[in-house]
Amino acid sequence: MKTAPFLFFICSICAALSTHAQNAIPGMLAQEEAQELIVYNRILAKVNGKTISVIDVMKKMDLFLQRYYPQYTQSKAARFQYYSTQWRDTLAQMIDQELMQADAEHLELKVSDAEVREEMLDRFGPAIIQTLDQIGMTYEEARKMVFAEMVVQRIMWYRVNSKALNSVNPQDIKEGYKKYCESNPALEEWEYQVLSLRSTNQSISELLAKKAADLLHSAANTDLATVSEQIKAASTDENPVTINLSPDLKADEKSIAQSHKDVLKTLLPGMFSPPIAQVSRADQSTVYRIFYLKNHSKKEIPPFQKMSDQIKEELLHQAAARENSQYIAKLRERLGYDEKHMMESLPPDFQPFALR
Repeated sequence: MKTAPFLFFICSICAALSTHAQNAIPGMLAQEEAQELIVYNRILAKVNGKTISVIDVMKKMDLFLQRYYPQYTQSKAARFQYYSTQWRDTLAQMIDQELMQADAEHLELKVSDAEVREEMLDRFGPAIIQTLDQIGMTYEEARKMVFAEMVVQRIMWYRVNSKALNSVNPQDIKEGYKKYCESNPALEEWEYQVLSLRSTNQSISELLAKKAADLLHSAANTDLATVSEQIKAASTDENPVTINLSPDLKADEKSIAQSHKDVLKTLLPGMFSPPIAQVSRADQSTVYRIFYLKNHSKKEIPPFQKMSDQIKEELLHQAAARENSQYIAKLRERLGYDEKHMMESLPPDFQPFALR
């Protein structure tokens, strides 16, 4: 039985691990590697009459690395980094998987030997023994692990994913799109510059602002930086004028000042505004500003047809997460899960792996 791409089995067992692997592993191969990887083996848990040891957890992690990050399986430093950060999560997953296998036996869900052989061939390639030798695993060990994963995948489909699929309907997708539109409204964006002039003598700053505007409109290819320097030259010690040219500013409707927005809405890209008298928020003085609009764009909301598949996938993930949480809780209760009883007593600082 093939499963849909969103299946929570993949999300819960692989996605979280792959995030840690991506963060922990890159760059480790460069640190080769006179050190030895030490494993302090001991029993970690007992579930349904089965024991789970450090070696069992390590082999489970090796299988994950071989499948998703085979380039790191021969790096002791990379494996140690991965083992050290992931062994507890992997152990918890293995305990849950043992409970799921018990549930699958109760439902008489079957996985045939032929299906396991096909999966083994697909996963390890035709040179199965050679591939397994590289990670120190026997064929029988790998077969049992693959069989267990397939059983768990099947019970997850039956208990979790089929229910999640049936719980998402077209109305849910429409509601999801409505919420998306509310959270991601269409936004206008402006890219612009502002030339500001102020003086203790308002008439002087007004006069120089008009002069700057005349210069901008009278000469081709004149920019604010050039005009700013020309106006600065007109400032005297007797009548000083503070002239500031902003860097390129970029703002949307959520971040732009209303006073700036009111001016920019009257301009087309490439246009200068006339001098605008505005009150400074800092000291309540009058400032003359000339705005130059470089670009104006509008981010539109994608149409429903474009977003529906993505929203459906997100809703399926959410539904699968809820179903999975409920399933695991009910399964533990039904099978008498007792973490304190199953988990062996470990020192708080216990670390089963070392690199020396």
